[in-house]
Amino acid sequence: MLPVPSWAAACRTPEPPNPRLSIWVATLLAALGGCQSAAPVRPAVAPVVLVCEHGNVKSLIGASLFDEVASQRGLPFRAVSRGVTPEVSVSPKIAAALRGEGIDVANFKPQRLTSLDVSGALRVVAIGVDLTSFSAAAHAPIEEWVDVPPASIDYAAARAALLRHIDALLDSLQAKQ
Repeated sequence: MLPVPSWAAACRTPEPPNPRLSIWVATLLAALGGCQSAAPVRPAVAPVVLVCEHGNVKSLIGASLFDEVASQRGLPFRAVSRGVTPEVSVSPKIAAALRGEGIDVANFKPQRLTSLDVSGALRVVAIGVDLTSFSAAAHAPIEEWVDVPPASIDYAAARAALLRHIDALLDSLQAKQ
């Protein structure tokens, strides 16, 4: 978590898209006296970035499950899904499987992993992809999950492997809080 001066906290938004930029903007606005907010402010937590080849299967399932488990545990962490070479949409089979779990991905659009994603992440997880080219931008560890089977072939096995990793990752993040 990035420190926020107490005098700048009133200018922060509850869920900033980029915590570093949000803090800089909040600090600038507060210094200029241009912000008067009485809304409660939640501390910004950088996202965990899950990355697979196309950004529409393993990382999407992983990010959806991560957010669900973190919420159930009452933890502030959240995840985003990215792809090295993103597809245009989510396959109907994966969308149906997630819908069966109460997760609607009808409007989800896979996004390409960027250096900004990596540099602003709390943790980066490579699911069956090589992220060596992004290691210079990483300010946080890059984990590799190489044992997640193809969800298009065996959704239950992929889900179980992802949940096992997610539980361990959340335990690790919680211990560092």
